[in-house]
Amino acid sequence: NHGDRCLLVSENRPEWLISDLSIMLADGITVPAYTTYTEKDYKYLIEDCQPSIIIVSNNELYSKFKNIIKDKIYVKKIIFFDKIDGIYEDKYSDFNSIIRVNLLENEKIKNKNLKRTTPACIIYTSGTGGNPKGVILSHGGILNNLEGACEIMKPLIDKRPVFLTWLPLSHSYEHTVQFAQIAVGAKVFYAEKIEKLLENISEAKPTIMTA
Repeated sequence: NHGDRCLLVSENRPEWLISDLSIMLADGITVPAYTTYTEKDYKYLIEDCQPSIIIVSNNELYSKFKNIIKDKIYVKKIIFFDKIDGIYEDKYSDFNSIIRVNLLENEKIKNKNLKRTTPACIIYTSGTGGNPKGVILSHGGILNNLEGACEIMKPLIDKRPVFLTWLPLSHSYEHTVQFAQIAVGAKVFYAEKIEKLLENISEAKPTIMTA
């Protein structure tokens, strides 16, 4: 439904971007969460934003909050990126089985509800000064950042740029950068982890990195 929150818990990977765009185009609000959160952090965040859907990459991350959501009736669906064995309830779905469905033209979402003032995502602060605050970012705010980012990047781009994304996509800065990558038609690589960054730089040969 309009304005439903969707919690997104995953390391950086292409499915992150696909999910983020899907949530927004479906009239929902993305709530990104760091993979480094503790069970206590997830409890606070889930009870604060009350997500209807949770998208999580793997069982290891899911194990951090599965006990918290057992009694949360507002959580209607959990979607996994990686295949999880032993879960057969209707409440669970597999990302790959969802994207394999070929929609007919009349089934495709044509969202006319999105306005610049519509909330796009809720980014939580670090919580160093008390409980984290959920900051609501609008579609217009993100678009405004993109217009500025494209202006800044114009002198740097002479052909198709190559990005290597390594900051967490759940961070407000990198979250916006992914849309800048689309806006300038970039080729995007996702770093595997910080320990492999130098190796990934050698492989991807990025023309732009953000930090």
